[in-house]
Amino acid sequence: MPDFSLEADDIESERSARRRPVRLVSSGLHPEAAVPTSRPQDHPPVSGPCEVCGALVVIGATVRGARLALDLHVKTYTISWSREAQPVLHESRGYPVHQCGAAGAPPEEAS
Repeated sequence: MPDFSLEADDIESERSARRRPVRLVSSGLHPEAAVPTSRPQDHPPVSGPCEVCGALVVIGATVRGARLALDLHVKTYTISWSREAQPVLHESRGYPVHQCGAAGAPPEEAS
């Protein structure tokens, strides 16, 4: 049988309470940079119910600044034309423009 006991060892009174050195944590700022005093601006939510019909939409702006609402519940597809008699449809990650007219008619953007 192994020779051991389950009794606690004598605690050394001279041992310090902290065994590891203090760890410094960086905030990510340059050491001489001023600490920001203002909070970043809170942005309004981008998804929510349509103001007119209540459907769940995402509101955003195009590159040219036109404000649009997009339908999230409509599944869209892309068409892959091949040499087959019918095209193959692939599920798309795009969203169609919301059609109730709350955010205005879709703009005619020229590429």
